Amino acid sequence: MKQSRKAKRYDDSVLPGDFNGFEPFSAGDPAVGVVSGALRRTRAGVEVGHLTLECPEPPRRSFARLQARAEDLSRQLTYLDERMEIVDHDRRGLYIQLRSLPPYKDEAQIQFNEISIARDRVVLKRIAFHRRDEVKREVPLTLSEETLERLMADLRRVLG
Repeated sequence: MKQSRKAKRYDDSVLPGDFNGFEPFSAGDPAVGVVSGALRRTRAGVEVGHLTLECPEPPRRSFARLQARAEDLSRQLTYLDERMEIVDHDRRGLYIQLRSLPPYKDEAQIQFNEISIARDRVVLKRIAFHRRDEVKREVPLTLSEETLERLMADLRRVLG
């Protein structure tokens, strides 16, 4: 996935999460697009390590069309409890990054959802910045089964 220089520097500083006990999953039609990731089912719902939607043969599209889809997605994702906004983009690389604004904050950490959209891929992660250690790390995103299904459908529409 081609990213802006700012996004590359940022992504290099995010440590991978500890997703032991999470099961890999994959859903969808390979010809249209497959959503994959890592999840763990709990009594409260589903904990998602990350979600990735890959489209095998993405249609030719302009940055304006990708940006319009990203803006639509940010308006649709009201069910994630945090408003999503575009925070970075790369016109030549066809890359857009959305984040929770404002993020969840407490005394120990700041947490936010992040969605990276490229021409052929959409990636969703939840990231926590631990104030004491000053470390950014991927953490699980807790959702209900219904919310997970809705989220996967909304991500498919971005590349569809």
